[in-house]
Amino acid sequence: MKKLDLKRFDTHQGLLQIIWSDIQHYRGLVLWCVIALVSALAAVYLTHLNRELLAEREDLLRQRDAIDVEYRHLVLEQNTLGEHSRIETLAQRELGMQRPTEQQEVLVPWR
Repeated sequence: MKKLDLKRFDTHQGLLQIIWSDIQHYRGLVLWCVIALVSALAAVYLTHLNRELLAEREDLLRQRDAIDVEYRHLVLEQNTLGEHSRIETLAQRELGMQRPTEQQEVLVPWR
């Protein structure tokens, strides 16, 4: 086992005391440095959060656009289906037409 070098330990203690006295002497400067460091870290963190929110916003806008396109397709399909039923209703009411029954259907042979 090594012997503890007391002289070295005393030198370290003296160095710590000098550092502590310097910190107390320049405590205003140390305080402003800590404030600047905290402010810089807060700016980095808020920038990160902002970028995450922007990415989420872009995803939501893409989803909205996809839903909007799907809605337009459904409206077109609804209008198309509505036109067929309107034509059928007009044909029944104004022309007296009806759908043929199974007995009335005639199959035409293919060549």
